[in-house]
Amino acid sequence: MKVKNMLKMAVAALLFSGMIASNASAADGTGTATASVVVPLAVTNVLDLNWGSFSPDPTVPGTVSVPADGSAASSTVVSILSTGSHGHMTVTGDGSRSFTSSISANPHTFTGTNPANTMTGNLSLDAEIALVGGFGDIDVGGVLNVGAGQPADTYSGNYTVTVNYN
Repeated sequence: MKVKNMLKMAVAALLFSGMIASNASAADGTGTATASVVVPLAVTNVLDLNWGSFSPDPTVPGTVSVPADGSAASSTVVSILSTGSHGHMTVTGDGSRSFTSSISANPHTFTGTNPANTMTGNLSLDAEIALVGGFGDIDVGGVLNVGAGQPADTYSGNYTVTVNYN
């Protein structure tokens, strides 16, 4: 009986070693992973949007418009005392890439030094879509809604310009 058991064990060992040997026919493949890191985009405010100084009509609402493309400011029903200027931002990043830009949702609210005084405006962009030598420009303009008899005050508010690589 001992011989039979030893024989069974020897056959089992041979079969097991055959199974291990069959794994020797397995194959491996090698791949390469890559990553490309580009210069992050950055936006710098150079010149704030300014609607200038104006006097509102006491009974009729109007607007003051400062185009993003730098063309002349205009108004309806308000008397412009000094013209403002469009805003300007620069974009820096990877010079071989294009980008998209957007401005925070309209309308924007502009508040006077007296918080009870407000005006709204719709802002727009005139932006390049490609970085030339790693630099691009974005100009900001908009139309400010001036109420009839709008209170005299200094009004301000913030907006956000967002850029993304295409």
